[in-house]
Amino acid sequence: MKNSLKAIFLDIDETLVTNETGPFPEDVEQIEEAHRRGHKIFLSTGRGLAHIPGILKDAPWIDGIIAGAGAQVVIGDRTIYHKWIPQELLPAICALYFQLNKFCVFEGANGVYGIKLPEHYNTDEKIFSVTKKDDFLTKYSDAIISKLTIEGEISEKERNFLSEYFQLNTFPPVYFEGIILGESKSKGMSIVLETLDIPRENSIAIGDSRNDIDIICAAGLGIAMGNACAELKAVAGEITGDCGKGGVGQAIKKFVLEQQL
Repeated sequence: MKNSLKAIFLDIDETLVTNETGPFPEDVEQIEEAHRRGHKIFLSTGRGLAHIPGILKDAPWIDGIIAGAGAQVVIGDRTIYHKWIPQELLPAICALYFQLNKFCVFEGANGVYGIKLPEHYNTDEKIFSVTKKDDFLTKYSDAIISKLTIEGEISEKERNFLSEYFQLNTFPPVYFEGIILGESKSKGMSIVLETLDIPRENSIAIGDSRNDIDIICAAGLGIAMGNACAELKAVAGEITGDCGKGGVGQAIKKFVLEQQL
């Protein structure tokens, strides 16, 4: 029975949640059934841990989380791996975005911090405004930051500074992400599988975006949402329905639950 159990890695945005709405009942029903049968369910997200909605982070069917696109790996209530942005680098990043007058969101394990925070960040989570370049050395000295989200497209000045420390994932024209170099969702998945002694062929990853490509390619079965970008669909082993229309539930039913019958 052990070898038949799956580790299922689920992206959040436009996979489980769309426009801050979700998870959806038709997805949760199938996820809960898979969890009841002993399969392991993990969130796999670019969001920092503190930026994950409580309805997902605290769901009884979640066995762990890959946060910050691999910078933090949690199994149960224990962080088993982490890589943080060096605190001494944060003032320089702040100075850059005060100069450019663009929003820069710092997502981490214990909070979300931002320069010129966008309206959609005004939710019930812990969010703190950064108003001085040295705030992370003074006011927020306990901040643990794993990822950046930045307004608009990347300028040459930003690329020259950030690319020394971050992989830059673009979502033009709205924003781009700074992921700590060397970290990835697929690396996080490998850590989970090794820790739990689950063979890679028993892993399933479901996502929609370019930042899911590495885990979709690395999983035993990579599944693209129906609303996924063309680049992800091109490398996925299967394609399911859309976010908000039961896509995750359909995939779990077909490739997990029905395989056990």
